[in-house]
Amino acid sequence: MTDASGDSASAARRSTLYRLIDADLTSESLMGCLAEYYATNPEFTVEATQIHGTPAVAIWGIVGRKDQADWCATFRSLTGKFARVSNASAAGAILVGAPGGPYAVTYGMGHLLIDPSKIDPGFGLSFSIRAIEADYIRQVTRNILDSRARVDRSTVPGGQSIRGFGIEHYGEVVSRLAGTLGSVSMTFNRIKPKKVSIAAADSLKIPLGVKPIDLIGDLNEITRVSQTASPVPELGFIDQIRALKPTNRQVARLEDKLARALGSANGEPLALTLPAECEEHEHAANSYRIKIASDRFEVIEELDITNVLDRLAPLAVNDRLDALRAGYIQMCSDHEGREKVSRQVKAHKWLAFEASLESDHYFHHQGRWFEVGDNYLQFLRERLDEVFARTPSIPLPKWEGEWEEEEDYNLEAVKKIPGAICLDRKRIHTKQHPHGIEACDIIGPNNELIHVKRASSSAPLSHLFAQGWTSIDALRSDRQARNELLKRIRQRSSTHSYDPSAKPKKLIYGIAIKRDATVSRENLFTFSQVALMRAINALENADVDVEVVPIPQ
Repeated sequence: MTDASGDSASAARRSTLYRLIDADLTSESLMGCLAEYYATNPEFTVEATQIHGTPAVAIWGIVGRKDQADWCATFRSLTGKFARVSNASAAGAILVGAPGGPYAVTYGMGHLLIDPSKIDPGFGLSFSIRAIEADYIRQVTRNILDSRARVDRSTVPGGQSIRGFGIEHYGEVVSRLAGTLGSVSMTFNRIKPKKVSIAAADSLKIPLGVKPIDLIGDLNEITRVSQTASPVPELGFIDQIRALKPTNRQVARLEDKLARALGSANGEPLALTLPAECEEHEHAANSYRIKIASDRFEVIEELDITNVLDRLAPLAVNDRLDALRAGYIQMCSDHEGREKVSRQVKAHKWLAFEASLESDHYFHHQGRWFEVGDNYLQFLRERLDEVFARTPSIPLPKWEGEWEEEEDYNLEAVKKIPGAICLDRKRIHTKQHPHGIEACDIIGPNNELIHVKRASSSAPLSHLFAQGWTSIDALRSDRQARNELLKRIRQRSSTHSYDPSAKPKKLIYGIAIKRDATVSRENLFTFSQVALMRAINALENADVDVEVVPIPQ
């Protein structure tokens, strides 16, 4: 049985819901939330209306109507048969000026009818972490902050605790959740308790009432949960860091700040950082091809932020980011720039930048923007301050001015650490790591793995932190890696006590930043703090003690 609208007689229908931004609750303002192409297309019907006394706009039509499908010509070429078929998809949307919104309910391909810049990013996710049952999560989609833009999607059809997905609270951005909706008062369960599944990202896939009074009641309940309910304790971390989509309304303001900083970075939190895809080639880089705001590339041996700024400063502010995205930086193993060891990586992916808008904090990393919540930053700061305050078990000597290279420092440092051996640039190769990894720069007298980095800013340090975890993971899980490390040690010492049957128990990060006399949590970029916290958590979960030791200069 169906009602006059063609819907099932059931009280609720699974729909896709968006929350809209930069719009009032009037029909005129709702009209401005439609994608212009469809709002002005004569094949689509657009009408102002009301739903239970609430202003609304309805739009419907056919998307992709063509005389024949795109593949028909290829089909005829291969078979000689003329397939007379076409593609057409129904699309409908209802924009509702309900308090707490406005909202848009879409059907079929209806999401295409909404102006993307008017969609509230992360709305569905924000609702779900306040209403979903943490023990019945069916699917999680996440992005590893310092990975090569890797997206991981884990599915458990029957659902499980969020803890079972092994999400790292620091350094992983959850972008989608699917699971069982908890205790809310909506049409689908108002008469009889009922469990339903929802999926949440920017949108929210959820059963909504099919009668006007029920739809408005459901939207009011969604508003109540979104505005007044606290996140489920196990899920609160999800709301504390999120990636911004290019259509986010804040991105244009952030990119304007970045473009202005590119003209003169004095005092600005701007630096070069190593793109994740280039990390494994860092040890081999002796020169760089750089092509920014030019028709040809140049070869330079030392890469610094000034190499980028000098090329961008003469440009108009509005042209600088376009020049970065069109340009590239490429790593080469020789000094002449002939032997390439990385691909041409777009220049904007080499930049790290931080900015605040009003009371919100953002950072640009690997070509993307992220927003960081206040609670996240506060916990991060307190935790890292505690780590930096630990008394080092091996005090690292001062970095003297005449030591330009890290190898110079490491060779001199081991002279002042009895029983230590310098292993800088002594990579180990295994089946798991055919390109090689650095087990450490210095191995201490009691098998402490010491990783040393002197950077022009804190931006490149995220690579150091990831490198430390990679070496520990390899040495703990792979006997071949431990045996290879023993070979490297024996090339330098026949008496060091390293035992390849024993797994490493301590890792020390030794850090120096040029032009900074001391290193502390305060002079680390936010994303470097995130990378360090992620490494510390992973190491401590593996029963490895971690120390962060500032190197005096």
